[in-house]
Formats: sequence, structure tokens, C-alpha cells
Amino acid sequence: MDRKTLLNRLDVIDFFKDFSFEEKNWFCDNKLFCSYEDGKKIIVEGAQDRTFYVLIDGMVVVTKNTHPNDALAHLGPGSVFGEIAHFARQLRATNVSAQGKVLVFRLEHDFFKKLPPEVKLKINFQAMAILMKRLEDTKKKG
Repeated sequence: MDRKTLLNRLDVIDFFKDFSFEEKNWFCDNKLFCSYEDGKKIIVEGAQDRTFYVLIDGMVVVTKNTHPNDALAHLGPGSVFGEIAHFARQLRATNVSAQGKVLVFRLEHDFFKKLPPEVKLKINFQAMAILMKRLEDTKKKG
């Protein structure tokens, strides 16, 4: 995906709504986007990896090792995953695999710690909003 198309995609994904054009360009300059081919595991259950992801293009499937053929969820563009291990230092609780070719915003924890404070704050704010929404949704279901 070329830079212009990528920047246009970021403009319609809620996670990036508070980031400036310059910040989005900076993400591109620092190669924070990664492609995965069909079937490739992006997250492996039990791993200590603390990378955080935002799905830009394509679909992923979430599974557990105990039932690898049973999808827990199918996620599309704009979905965020890996945030709990990123912030809470927990082992990965699920597998996340590409369904077809996917493009993700990929933020490794060590790189996150080096971000400018205002960018870190925006990422933290978006992640907190996502976690709060998930908590509310869980309360409504239960």
C-alpha cells in the first residue's frame, strides 16, 4: 500500500483520529506498519511479546490453543489487539492469525517507551477508551 493510500486509511480508523497528519507521517517514516500473509500467526498464545496492534487492512481470527479450529472472534479494520499484554505485562492469552493478507500498525513496547510524550499520551488515551468500551460491553452481556 502506498503512503497516500495508507494515510487515507488512517483517517477513517478511530484509533488514529486524534493524531496529526505529521504524526501519521512519522509512523510511516518509522516503519510501524507490517504485512502478514494468510495463516501467519501475528500473536502466539503464551508468548511474552508485548507488541500492540491496530488492524489497518484485512481480517484476523482469534483462537485458543485448546480449540484451534474454533474462532473466538474475527476482527476487521480498525480493531485493536495485543493491548493487554502491552500494558499489563501478561503472557499472550490467545493466538491472532491473518485471514488473507493483512496490514497492521505494529508498536513494539520498547519503541513505545521512546515515543514523544504527546504521542504516547494519545496512544494511551485511545487504548484506555477501547478497554473501557470492552468493559462496558462485558457488563451489558453479563
